[in-house]
This record gives sequence, structure tokens and C-alpha cells, in this order.
Amino acid sequence: MNMVRRRWLKIGKTGDMAQSAVRLDLPCFKRGGEVNSNLFGDGMRVLIILLTILINLQAQPSEPPLQKDLIDVPSRYHFPVKRKAPVQFNFFIDRDPGWRPLFRLAVAVQNDFLQFTRTDSAFLASYEVTASLRIRDTLIAGYTWREKVSIPDFKTTNSQWIYQTHEYLLPLTNSVARDSLKSANYNVLLEVRDLSSSVKYKAVLPYNHKREGGTRPLSTDVAFFEHDSVDNRPAYTLSPMHRVLEFNRPYHAFIRLRTEVGDSVRIEIRLNQQLKDQKKLVQRQFVNGVSTKTEMAIRYILPMKSLVEGHYSLRFNVVINKKNLTPEKEFDVVWIKKPVYLYHPDLAIRPMKYLLTDEQRAEVKGMNYRKLGQWIEKFWEERDPTPDTRYNELLEVYFKRVSETVRLFSNRHKEGWQTDRGRIYLLYGPPEKIENRRYDTRTPHITWLYPSRNLSFTFVDRDRDKEFELLGDEDTEDE
Repeated sequence: MNMVRRRWLKIGKTGDMAQSAVRLDLPCFKRGGEVNSNLFGDGMRVLIILLTILINLQAQPSEPPLQKDLIDVPSRYHFPVKRKAPVQFNFFIDRDPGWRPLFRLAVAVQNDFLQFTRTDSAFLASYEVTASLRIRDTLIAGYTWREKVSIPDFKTTNSQWIYQTHEYLLPLTNSVARDSLKSANYNVLLEVRDLSSSVKYKAVLPYNHKREGGTRPLSTDVAFFEHDSVDNRPAYTLSPMHRVLEFNRPYHAFIRLRTEVGDSVRIEIRLNQQLKDQKKLVQRQFVNGVSTKTEMAIRYILPMKSLVEGHYSLRFNVVINKKNLTPEKEFDVVWIKKPVYLYHPDLAIRPMKYLLTDEQRAEVKGMNYRKLGQWIEKFWEERDPTPDTRYNELLEVYFKRVSETVRLFSNRHKEGWQTDRGRIYLLYGPPEKIENRRYDTRTPHITWLYPSRNLSFTFVDRDRDKEFELLGDEDTEDE
């Protein structure tokens, strides 16, 4: 048997003697003396240094992430889809009549981000919005606003599509900033804190401000304003997304020019789409006039109904008394609510089988990815009820129905649109009336009624496995 030898180290104390057992192979200390072991060698010193660095890193506040208008959300088909971030924010440095800077801030907070409390009459939530303008660690301006939300129904509190949007004016308390912002690289930091759960969202947007020749700029940057009223907020509000515009939603672009009374102003507005290797001119407009004030506001209504998804640039070529200005902004048009089946042509063609003839099915069979996408696009263009716009209402209705059938009728063996109920739902839409006999002891069944079309469809659960099949030979061709 291997015996472990021990020795006793006596540590003197006033009035008594304490004894401690110390293994021979461990470091031995005596009254703060030197270590009597080689255990604390190079390896231990490295470990202590690493631990010290780790502690210091944890003690330092981490930098907020860069704000994103859109985030990737996983889908059931193993590819990401684009969705809005839970908190969105954007800013615009406007100018007052004296051409002093006005820092405008738009913040949108998703309902699902907030924690609501139920009361007798509504669901309530409250949150704080803190914004700051900084040059490195120097605070130029900062402020906190508190907001309250009241929603009548529970379902809306969990919505990931409804946002609480507000526009703020950040006070520029710094005396220099109040008059004019100096040329520098700024960071706009935002923090949103839910007051019930203490959940926080932090992000930052960088801003490079340049002054022309040391003077105040003759124009603002280009800003995008929402042209409609959504979520019960006023129209003409600053868009809370920095570089993304929603497909088929109205916006206008805005710049403010510094002028003198009587100045001659000429403006060329160019909207370009950035294709793979070239720019395509989408629209060109000219504005000519004479200024009657010391500033001039220019609003350009974007032709959103003509814009497909893609990358664009908007440029204002401005001439004020032979002084040239070229404010420009790049942006993306994104169909944020696009049904998931429309992300890939090989996925989109599958539920379209109910709309295709035998000849069309044979035609698309074996097509490569690019040609299939072009074929599908042409198919829906030929059936577009509003061909003068890029938005195809029929396309969206059909593929929204596809998503609904997947949610409502999918089973162990089939996607929802592959079931009999899914097929009828795609062709005719949701039933106008339902006769539910799913718990009938003899023959469980459900009947869908479409009185406006004089149609009815009965689905039977023959095997009592909740997989309802269409009964009979009802005609399912759309009228």
C-alpha cells in the first residue's frame, strides 16, 4: 500500500498552538514566507495573468452592436428570412431657420419586445428610450424619454409586426453643438429598456459629419419619411429604418437647402437601380425656382409602386447661384412580409401545381434555378390585376394562402397545401361558413360552405387520425 507521508506545520498564535496538515507535495507557507515549492512556476504565472486579463475584460463595458434594420430569422425550410429588428431607430440632422442643427430621432419598438400587464380595461406596458450623441467617449448630447402603451387585446401584445413608433428631438445641450456640429466621426447610441422586465436593447449608428471648407453645410443629408399613417401614428414621420424601405409602401425623400432670398435654385433628381455591373436610371426629374426664404425644403415622392426589390441610389444635383451640391443616399427596397415560399423558385413552383396545365407542368420540369424564376415571374405578370405597378395582389394573396395552409393543415406526411383542405383553401380562400362535425361518433366530418359561390365541400376523417379527405367528386376548378 502506498502511504502518503504528511508533516505538521505549527503556526503560532497568542495563547494557543494551531496545527494544520499540509501534504508534502503542496506548497508550504510559514508566516508569509517564500513558497517552498516549484508549483508556482511559469505555468502558474501565465494562468494568473490570463485570469487577470479575463477579469478586466469582463469589468469593461462591451461596445453596443451596430444597428441593423433587418435580421435573419430561421424558417422551417432551413434558410433564413428577413424580418425587422425588435427595435429600430434612425436619425436625421435637420436645420432650423437660423441653420442651427436639429437632431431628429425615430424609434420603433416591437410589441413582442415589451412586457404587458393586464388591467380591467387594457394591457399596459412602459419603457424608456435613451439616446446619446458621442465623439468617442465625449458626450455631445443625451436624453431619456419614457413611454406608456395601452392595448385593448392580448393577441396584439405579442405581435412581431406591430411597433410603437415615436419621433423625438434630441436636445443639443453642448453650446458648440447647438450652433453647429464640427467635422468628426460621431456615434449615435440608443438604449431601450422595458420597465417591467428590465429587458434592454442597445445599438449604435455611426455618423461621419463633414463641413465644407470649415463653413456650415449648404444642405442637409437625404432623409426618408413615411408617406402614410401606420400603427396610429401621423403621416410624414421620419422612417425608423436607416437604409431599408418597405416594398410597395409610400415614402418621400427630403433635403433642406440653405439659401438667401432671391437665390436661383436648379435641381436634378436621379433615381438609379444598382444592377450586377451597371446602374439603371429609374426616374429623372428637374426642379427650378427662386428662393423666397433663407432655407428651402425639397420633397421628392419616391415611385415605390414601380420599384422592385433591390439596391438603389438617390442623388440630388443642386446648383445654388453656381454653387454645386450633390447630397446622395443609397437604400434597399425589401419585401419584408414576403411569403416564405417566394424566397426560392423551386419552392414557389410546388404549390402552383393546382394552377398549371399538364403542358405547363411538363414545361417547367427540369428547368434550372434562374430560368424557373423567370418563368414564375412571367406567369404571375400575365395574371397581375394591376399591371401598371410592381405589386401583384393576386400573387401575394395566393402565397399568403399557402402559408396559412401550412400553419393550419400540415400533418405528419404532408405540407398543408398538399392536403385536400389545403387545396380547396388555395383555390377558394377561407370558408365563409363551417359546419363542424369532427367529433361525430359515426363519421367525423367538416363541411366548408361558400354561399356566395353556391359551393360546399365536405372533408371526412375516415381513419380517425385527424387527416380529413375530400368526400365525393366535387368540382374544384375555380370559376
